[in-house]
Amino acid sequence: MLDRKFIGYEFEPSEMTIPRWRVTQFANAIRDSNPLYYDLKEAKKQGYRDLPLPPTFFTRMTYSGKKNFYATLGIDYKKLLDGGRELKYYSQCVAGDTIVYQTKVENIIDKEGKRGKMDIVTAVTRGKNKETNDKVFDAIITLIVFH
Repeated sequence: MLDRKFIGYEFEPSEMTIPRWRVTQFANAIRDSNPLYYDLKEAKKQGYRDLPLPPTFFTRMTYSGKKNFYATLGIDYKKLLDGGRELKYYSQCVAGDTIVYQTKVENIIDKEGKRGKMDIVTAVTRGKNKETNDKVFDAIITLIVFH
C-alpha cells in the first residue's frame, strides 16, 4: 500500500531544449515519414517557425526531477501495471524551444479488483515554453500498483 502522504507531492522541475535532430530521431523511431519533421523548408512553408514536434514527443517528458518517480513513491516494478496515458495539448512547440516540465502526484486511491487490492496512482506532468511561458502540454499518467 502506497503512502498517501505523496498526494500533492511535486517533483523538481526539469527542462529540455529540443534540437532538430531529436525531432527527426523521434519521428523516425515512431516511423512517421511526414516531411514536417525532417525538412525545415517544408515546415516553414506550412507556417511553422521550425520543425514541429510529433504529438507523442512529450511522452519523453513523463516524469520530472532528478529523483526516481517509482523509488520515491516506493513502487515495486514487479507489482506495476501501466493504466494508461492521456496527453492534452495547449500550444505548438517546435525545435529550438525549451520546455520546462514538472510532475505532481495528483491522487492515490486504494481499490480492490479481481486480482486483489491495488493502488491507483494518478500523476500529471505539466509542460510550458520557457521563453513564452505558454502552457504546452499536460501528460496524465495512471499507474496500477498491486499490493
